[in-house]
Amino acid sequence: MISTNVPSVVDEETGAYPPLGLLYVAAYLEKYSSHSVEILDAYLDDLSYEQIEAEIRRRRPDAVGVQAMTFTLIDAVLCAKAVKRADPSIPVIFGGPHVYIYPQETMSIPEVDYIVVGEGEVTFTRLIECLAEDKDLSVVDGIGYRDGQGEVYLTPSVPLNQDLDALPMPARHLLDQDRYYSVLAKEFPITTMMTSRGCPMRCIFCDRPHLGKQFRYRSARSVVEEMEFCEKIGIREIFVYDDTFNIRRDRVMDICRLKIERGVSLAWDIRAHISAMSEEMLDALAAAGCSRIHYGVEAGTEEIVRTLQKGIDLERTKTVFHQTRQRGIATLGYFMLGNPGETREQAVETIEYARRLDADYIHLALATPFPATELYRLGFERGLYRKDYWREFARDPRPDFVPELWEETMNRSELIRLMQWGYRRFYFRGKYLIRRLLELRSWNEFKRKAKAGYRLLSWGAKADGGPVA
Repeated sequence: MISTNVPSVVDEETGAYPPLGLLYVAAYLEKYSSHSVEILDAYLDDLSYEQIEAEIRRRRPDAVGVQAMTFTLIDAVLCAKAVKRADPSIPVIFGGPHVYIYPQETMSIPEVDYIVVGEGEVTFTRLIECLAEDKDLSVVDGIGYRDGQGEVYLTPSVPLNQDLDALPMPARHLLDQDRYYSVLAKEFPITTMMTSRGCPMRCIFCDRPHLGKQFRYRSARSVVEEMEFCEKIGIREIFVYDDTFNIRRDRVMDICRLKIERGVSLAWDIRAHISAMSEEMLDALAAAGCSRIHYGVEAGTEEIVRTLQKGIDLERTKTVFHQTRQRGIATLGYFMLGNPGETREQAVETIEYARRLDADYIHLALATPFPATELYRLGFERGLYRKDYWREFARDPRPDFVPELWEETMNRSELIRLMQWGYRRFYFRGKYLIRRLLELRSWNEFKRKAKAGYRLLSWGAKADGGPVA
């Protein structure tokens, strides 16, 4: 059995998305072992920890795997505690990005019996087989465990999987697919999929070290076959979760061509890099039913773009956004505020730049130095931080922990106020609201977006006075 309680997977303002990593691990375990697998999407079901405990008592699993990311670690630990309350003898296995960064610290958590470090499909299956047959765990690479005296052992790391086509499709049959949706989507139910792993870009804030910098990708045939399967089981839209879908032009063109040839009509959206996009690629994506492209812009001034090592040109960015909209593909721009060296005036210019881009949607975030990022290292170099607070949190995930922001030129309250103002400045424009209303295609879509808009309006209500605290 695999259990998850990950807040990032469900967000009432943007939608509910299947736990893709767990679905991959479950699929591999089903195919290459004799064990049965269940997935408990505890956050989607809005289960309390007492209810999780009751589910464990009812289902009586032989082992429980928990997905752990650093910013959801508290939930993961509380989930593990619920398992141990139900039955202390059930092995609890942690995997995910957090475990990759902090293996020793994760093993110091009493409720965690084993960890899977790195990509989990093969390693988790081998660990489960060894546990079931009471074999020596030292033969399983990529795990952590304790011996009889409580001493922690970490086995050698596992190389990154180079043959992604060999992985079975995610085990979507283990979840009720009809319950997953996105507020941005025109159709539902939706699902997620990955067509590649790893990103060669050098953005200083990137928090995915477990996937590596090598771009590993599935063949066009494999990708389109999964799309075809999703359509057959009733999926209406796919969010491709790749960090950067459009790195290889030839692969993008082949996927689009095959999708058209096979008559796969479901909608899909991707995350793409501005520098790798071309008009030819946009033509192919539009013809193949791509409905939305997410672009990481991050800043509206060239100085901050260079600081973040985004590798984009802001004038070209405006051109690419325009070319994307011309082809009927919606755009979403990601932006960050409070970056290294960024003044309030530059942050305001980022918001104004986002308005000039005239994207269909934007996502604003505050620069947060996550562990194992260049941004986190830079914070120590510039004297912003005196202690390795993420490592301390990994050892002792306290519920009152608050991640540090980059408070070099603005403090936390100023940054939050600026973000609230930015959201209102972008979304609550008469022309923008009218355009969004005219594009609505169903009553359900209206209700989803109205709910999200109300939440955004309520959240930003204190920011009417402008961006200055």
